[in-house]
Amino acid sequence: MSSAAKTIVDSFREVVQDLLVPELKAMRTEMRLRDENTQQSIKHLSEKLDFAIDIRERLAALEARLPRQ
Repeated sequence: MSSAAKTIVDSFREVVQDLLVPELKAMRTEMRLRDENTQQSIKHLSEKLDFAIDIRERLAALEARLPRQ
C-alpha cells in the first residue's frame, strides 16, 4: 500500500473514531443508568413482595385463631 493510501486510511480511521467514540461512551453511560434503574425497580418490587407475603402470613395466623363455625 502506498503512503498516500495509508494516509487516507489513517485519516478515515481517525474521523470514524472521532465520530464513534463519543457516541459509544454516551451509550455506555445510558446503559449503566438504565441498569441502575432496573436494579432499583427489582429491589423495590422484591420489597413489595416480601411485604405482601408478610401480610398474608399474618392474615393466615389470624384466621387460624378464629373459631370454626
